[in-house]
Amino acid sequence: MISLYRIDNRLIHAQVLEAWLPHVSANFLAVVNDELVQDEWRRVIMANALPEGVQAGFWGFQEAPAKAKSIDNDRGRRAIIIFSSPIDVIGYIKAGGLRPREINVGGIHYAVGQLSLGRYQTFSSEDRQALMSLCDMGIKLDARATPVDHGFDLLPVIRNA
Repeated sequence: MISLYRIDNRLIHAQVLEAWLPHVSANFLAVVNDELVQDEWRRVIMANALPEGVQAGFWGFQEAPAKAKSIDNDRGRRAIIIFSSPIDVIGYIKAGGLRPREINVGGIHYAVGQLSLGRYQTFSSEDRQALMSLCDMGIKLDARATPVDHGFDLLPVIRNA
């Protein structure tokens, strides 16, 4: 079963491993990212960072929908699916991926030309448009870095940006 969909451009890192995995009792972590699928060195590093008992999947956009559906039907697995950007989530859904009811918008760190909407949320105009598209699909955007942070709905923030 898929317990959490998350957008975080760092993909697998301490916030995910130390906070989100235990919070949702996940035993499987999937990253949907075509670039990472091609980068064996980064995949090995990320897989080696996982705690004992947690497995990883690194999926390209074309294979992700079928693999996610299989995981969602497996009651023995509790999974987190991570995307590096809201644009990637749109690509996943367009490829036939399951449409989440809610997406945790975690760390998207500042880069030149992006609008900062909070401590860890910075978005390009393309990111903001993709977030609006996700909202138009009826998907709630829960913005927070860790489960103990106070979450907030990003829709009013991105509408007024």
